[in-house]
Amino acid sequence: MFFCHCKGNLPEKGNIMGASKAAKKTKKCEHCGKNMNVRYSICPHCGGQQHETGGSLTPECPRCKVGLELLVTDDGEEYDICPQCNGVWLDRDEFRRATMERTVYRKVKTGDEYIKNPVRGPVEYIPCVRCGKLMNRRNFGKISGVIIDRCSKHGVWLDAGELEKIQHFIADGGLDRSRDREIAKNRAAIKELAINVDQNTFTVRLLHFWNFKRLLFRGWR
Repeated sequence: MFFCHCKGNLPEKGNIMGASKAAKKTKKCEHCGKNMNVRYSICPHCGGQQHETGGSLTPECPRCKVGLELLVTDDGEEYDICPQCNGVWLDRDEFRRATMERTVYRKVKTGDEYIKNPVRGPVEYIPCVRCGKLMNRRNFGKISGVIIDRCSKHGVWLDAGELEKIQHFIADGGLDRSRDREIAKNRAAIKELAINVDQNTFTVRLLHFWNFKRLLFRGWR
């Protein structure tokens, strides 16, 4: 019979693999240093906001697969542009600044009415320039008709001309119309809910009435 003189029990192979996988799924909080899920942008321990590193991929066009070039606008904004298809990548802060109403009203000078174009072509999901994960497709402003490809962590990819369309949509009061539409939609939903609640209350009271009447005339048998 052999005896092991090591201190403690040796971990099983499955436990080692499980620990390794768990370690890969956690990261240190930038503020308190405690372990947290790699997907969290807010630390559950201290509530600190985690900064994005922006990924480690070399920026390339998700459609043409060629390297992106740096474009500096007259306002000093820096975008990544594809030299072939003229598509543009905007990081989250860049897209937010480019679509702020005060920025658009200052830059865009147009008296033309914005006309929504129909969506054409097959649906295609493209990878994020920063992390390589497939991005979500979203109708900007819900009613603009401009379908943007968005990574919730890193930014937005816009095909050629889409940034100008979005800014035209905003300049023509599109965001106000979108908000008004949402308000009207929510008001209608609340009204319908109130009607349903009233109907349910009436039904419950009616049932209670008939139960009382049954007990009154038939007794408690």
